[in-house]
Amino acid sequence: MMRYKLVAAMLLPTLLLTGCGGGGETRRSTTNSANLTGLWRMQLTTAQNSLTAESNVSFHITESASGLNMVACDNRDQVKLQKTAAGIDGLPVGTMKIVNNDTMTAKNDLGTSKATKMATTAKFDMGTLQLSATQLGTQNFTDLCVQSSDARVLGVATQDNYSATTLYNGKPLLFDILVIGNLGKGTYKLSSTPAVGEATLRLQGEGLKTPLNRTEMSFDKGTLTITDDTTVWLKGNFSATMPNGTPITGNFSFEKP
Repeated sequence: MMRYKLVAAMLLPTLLLTGCGGGGETRRSTTNSANLTGLWRMQLTTAQNSLTAESNVSFHITESASGLNMVACDNRDQVKLQKTAAGIDGLPVGTMKIVNNDTMTAKNDLGTSKATKMATTAKFDMGTLQLSATQLGTQNFTDLCVQSSDARVLGVATQDNYSATTLYNGKPLLFDILVIGNLGKGTYKLSSTPAVGEATLRLQGEGLKTPLNRTEMSFDKGTLTITDDTTVWLKGNFSATMPNGTPITGNFSFEKP
């Protein structure tokens, strides 16, 4: 079940089509790791005629004498992986060939995938997120992982998406940004049904039940501002209105997967 959830998330841009920034920073990477343990990013690229989609996910792996365990970004479930002569089975793109302890690759009907290790510590530390609202108080999150996707038609952006997952009240909390068109530095009008050049923000998680009596909400009547869009970071802030009419503000600093 976990694999199918991950595949669905990774293929979302492609499904929507058919039915990022510059800077001199260096992305985190490792070399000569002793084993597969660490924080990983994986890119899946698919193409269909003039349509292309790219999904970038993050996860971490712990390798020990008892085997391999993966924790996925989206719902923090632990998945047991199988290490075979061909590579690793159980990842969302099927069997991945182990090039070395810092790189894995795969090519199949889903597309071309490459996973690279960001750090040798198996933990999510891909940025920060702060939310402030009457019912939520001020919440500062650092146990954060990030995923992204984009879709292109003839090289022109149709949508860009970034999502970060953290833990709130002990359960995964998703903070999702979707822009119709290309996401970059600038200010975007928020809408629950965005048009080209507009954005939608969404919070989703079982932990929201206690303070808000709901598990999902989209924000409108506000703005999203992207202040930094570099090779490594996407940073910004927002001011919006929750469905119950309460103001909510926040800022974020996401390490790109």
